[in-house]
Amino acid sequence: MINRLTKTLLFLIVTIGLAFPSQTSCGYCNKKVDGRYIIFETKTYHKSCYQTHIQVKCSHCSKKIDGHYSIYNDKSYHAGCYKKYVQIRCDHCGNTISDAYNIDNDKKYHKACYVNNILEKCDACLNPIEGKYNKDYWGNIYHQKHNDEFPSCDNCNRLMCERITKGGYTIDKKRNICSLCYPKIIVKQSQIINIDKEVKGVLSDIGINNIPSNIPISIVNSMAELDHISTIRLGNVRGYTHYNVNTLAGRKIKEEFHIYVLSNLHELAFKAVLAHEYLHVYLFQNDYDLESDLREGFCNLGSQLILKKDNSIVSNYLLDSMYESDDLDYGKGFIKMNKMLEKKGWNKLLNYLVKLSK
Repeated sequence: MINRLTKTLLFLIVTIGLAFPSQTSCGYCNKKVDGRYIIFETKTYHKSCYQTHIQVKCSHCSKKIDGHYSIYNDKSYHAGCYKKYVQIRCDHCGNTISDAYNIDNDKKYHKACYVNNILEKCDACLNPIEGKYNKDYWGNIYHQKHNDEFPSCDNCNRLMCERITKGGYTIDKKRNICSLCYPKIIVKQSQIINIDKEVKGVLSDIGINNIPSNIPISIVNSMAELDHISTIRLGNVRGYTHYNVNTLAGRKIKEEFHIYVLSNLHELAFKAVLAHEYLHVYLFQNDYDLESDLREGFCNLGSQLILKKDNSIVSNYLLDSMYESDDLDYGKGFIKMNKMLEKKGWNKLLNYLVKLSK
């Protein structure tokens, strides 16, 4: 937004016709003036000199100007010509502009027209937005101050306010779920059955067929509980796979898995987390001991597989969040493993894991 000031300068041409007996000289020809003469801008002129050489002409109609006139961009205009043909007009209301105005995309507006009709409106409060603002993945824009007024949904990152998400609720005093995501969240064990079948089917399509059918999947109510179960600090991780193995003479005789997934995740996020954890199971089964960035990066390929298959705006948001992550394991490690996948394909990558193992 650019503010400019259009200045209309008004001058008064004073014409005086007098029989002046004293001697004076013409401001144009310097000859003596007798009788009637004209004074313009403190100088005296013969009437003929003034009319021929000095009198201002309108730059629009080319006629002589008597009385008030306007100057714009160093050109002179009759007041009427200026207002009708030259004076800037608002591209919204069409009326003339005679004060400060706004320019947007080469169009000019009265300040009031610009603020009330052209400026973007905040999706949180509906007031015009001037200056910096936030724009979320979903296209909502809002004043930056609203970040301090409303929480963001943990699933979609939308601002949880009435006009954007119709509100939402807080769980565990730390996590926020908006009303748009609420119908799709996973909170009951009964919701997992079909999700489990779908995820295993997707993994089977890439050659991972030996995931045990009896692995228990538990929904965990809080991040603190998930941290406690894992016995390690997980940060913002939403799932964990517990693995226990019994061996005899160096051979596995029993393997036990238990998968834990955070509650109140959007259905797509839950599927992505479950696919990630099943790839941990695959690594455990095959004794692939990868560096942490390669391990978590590989498991995130399972999440990517699920989200790409869905191809909705929610899945695309979750995918972009993965691609943009700065986390050394879940972000940069994922990008590293994804490049391997793009180069090798799933079959060769699965066979290549043994070479990546410590």
